This record gives sequence, structure tokens and C-alpha cells, in this order.
Amino acid sequence: MRRLPPGPHGLPPELVERNQRERLVAAMAEVCAERGYAESSVAEVAKRAGVSTASFYRQFKDKRECMLVSFEELFGRLLAGLEGGCGETEDPGERARTGTATAIALLTADPPAARLLSIEIVAVGPEGVQAQHNAIERLANLLRGAEAPDDIPDPTWAATAAMTALLARRLAEGRIPVAAEFEPLLEVL
Repeated sequence: MRRLPPGPHGLPPELVERNQRERLVAAMAEVCAERGYAESSVAEVAKRAGVSTASFYRQFKDKRECMLVSFEELFGRLLAGLEGGCGETEDPGERARTGTATAIALLTADPPAARLLSIEIVAVGPEGVQAQHNAIERLANLLRGAEAPDDIPDPTWAATAAMTALLARRLAEGRIPVAAEFEPLLEVL
């Protein structure tokens, strides 16, 4: 996201606020990718986004809220990117393979977002872990083409959780994962 011009520019306040929020989400991902969530600060995120700390606090209560909102925003973008590719086939195996390849392509194109979604969110604590668990469930539902009938993990959920763990491992190792690494996990589907 580009920073808006400083000073009076005649733009509606809602547009300015939305632009700042998008930049803060991107900045949270970038700062966490470089320093980790625990070592990041509001001041650093605000500076990276090109906003004042006062602007940060108009958008978010604290760093934790910014992280949780960033997770939901970035995960929502991932789901939106997947919906078109997954919805074209009813075959569960093909749907899962296509969706996984698309997800890996989207995540490897944005390593800071991938790291926030797979590693840094758990540093928030139980609420971050729950957000990631909910995201795995939502992604599994998208890949299988329907909601699971009950709370018992099925092969699609298990493969999605394993892919999340593998993605986190590769990113923690400083490597960019490739789709071929995930293919063995799809064989269970």
C-alpha cells in the first residue's frame, strides 16, 4: 500500500482511515517477519506503515489487537484468492490439489504474510492459537467443498493442519516452500 500525500488533500476521512489500516496490516506482517511478534513494537509498526502512533491507536487498541486483525485480514485475502480456483471442480482430490497449489503460490509470493499466518500468530497466546485453528478449519472446509459433519478431524483437516505445520517449518528455516513438498500430504485425500 502506498502512503497518501501528507497534509490536506481533500480525501474523505474513511478513505484515509482504510488506507492507514491496510498499511498497518502490511507493516505488522513485515515487522513480525523481521523481528518476530514478541520483539515488535507499536512504534515500529506505525513507523513502517508511515503513520503516527496516535493514528495506530485510533485504529487498534494495542499491538495484540493489530496482530489479530492482521491475521484475519491476511487470511481472508488468502481465502478469497482460493475460492475461484477451488470452486471449479467437485472432485475432492482435484479440489484439494488445486487449492493447495494456489495457496502455496499465494503464500510464497508474500513471505511476511505467510510467516504471520503460520508462525507469528501463535505468539499472541491462546487467542492466536484459536484464530489459527479456526483458519485451518475454514481452509479445510474450502478444500473439501463442504463443512465437516462433526468435530472429528477428517483427512482434509489433518492434511491442512500438516501443511500449515510444514509451511511454518520451512519459513522458520528461512526457506521458501514449494508446492511439490506438499504433494505427499494430498495423497491422504
